[in-house]
Amino acid sequence: MRLAALLMVTVGLGAALVVNAVETTPVLPFYDSADFQPRWTASVDHRIGDFSLVAQDGTPMRRADLLGRIHVATFIYTRCAGVCPAMVTQLKRVQRSIEQRSDVTLVSYTVTPQVDTPEMLGRFGEERGINPAVWKLVTGDAKQIYGLARQSYFADDTRLEDLPSGAEDFLHTEKALLVDQQGRIRGVYNATVPHDIENLIADIAVLGR
Repeated sequence: MRLAALLMVTVGLGAALVVNAVETTPVLPFYDSADFQPRWTASVDHRIGDFSLVAQDGTPMRRADLLGRIHVATFIYTRCAGVCPAMVTQLKRVQRSIEQRSDVTLVSYTVTPQVDTPEMLGRFGEERGINPAVWKLVTGDAKQIYGLARQSYFADDTRLEDLPSGAEDFLHTEKALLVDQQGRIRGVYNATVPHDIENLIADIAVLGR
């Protein structure tokens, strides 16, 4: 009887450990609206929309190039003297964490594509130690970029007082958006905040399992 009781306790303890392990496994939510309310179901329909743009090395960039890969999206511009340098500094930590991986890409869309040509973005990247193999600086049609920012990534944080003088249309954001292999948003972070970047790096590891 004592042996049977001991076995039952051992089995029960083992089951509890298994359940506990399952319960503590990190699970990332899904996001499908600009209010970034987390959804805890994989049936979320929202996906990053299609686009046809170009990277800093002149190669085409389309949604198809990102599907099947994890990507982190940000929106910057080369003449930004405030937020963007802080973003680039923090995102370089992400770059270092993924340089040995082939399944993760950083994608920074310029919000001033009329100025930021591929050549300009290439120089910008070289000066800041951006590795074009893992970090794509993307330019092209402004309407597409702004549409992606607002309808796909829900990324526009622009305030009227932040608009450059004479700008008719502009957007700016400190957000970094983590997107899974199927084009679904799985995380939102402030790309100027070191702690948020640490969380982003950890969440990339979760998605890559």
